[in-house]
Amino acid sequence: MSEPVEGSVFRTAMRRVPSPIVVVTATGQRQGTTETRGITIGSFTSVALDPPLVSFNVGCESKMYGVMETCSRFAVNVLGEGQAHLAKRFAVPGLTGEEQFENVPHTVDAHGTPMLDGVSARFHCTPHDAIQAGDHVLHVGLVVGVDDPPDDGAVLYYQSSYRGVGSELRLTELSPVNRVSSESS
Repeated sequence: MSEPVEGSVFRTAMRRVPSPIVVVTATGQRQGTTETRGITIGSFTSVALDPPLVSFNVGCESKMYGVMETCSRFAVNVLGEGQAHLAKRFAVPGLTGEEQFENVPHTVDAHGTPMLDGVSARFHCTPHDAIQAGDHVLHVGLVVGVDDPPDDGAVLYYQSSYRGVGSELRLTELSPVNRVSSESS
């Protein structure tokens, strides 16, 4: 069996992989009290269309860990390009839940889930599965609603900084494949 690479080597290589940035918000129990929190996530992805599932990772040492373990709903807020400051805010580890939302425009839905204002898209989710994965938990959410406001771009994390999506890339066409006969593969 091969030994895994050192964490710092892995982290350096992963900085070359652009990641979509979202803020997951929820209300749940943490250390015996109800707490509303948010967390900046760089591991968000779709999982399935039927049923519609999304996933992301939460560190076991994060303050959001207990909230995610006990919440009945959560929201995935896709940040627009003008909201990179929110990615930074919700990534600060020492803030209380109250401090996280201080001066941050948001509303709370009927289920007690905070919704950040002005996002590019929002997924309303219920917990579907949670899978222990090393020092993180992979959370899978069932998408029960989508808010699709006007597209304001998206925030990516790349090379240790927040970036906008940028313009669409032109694709270079490849030469057609020349086949000698229809039987070759």
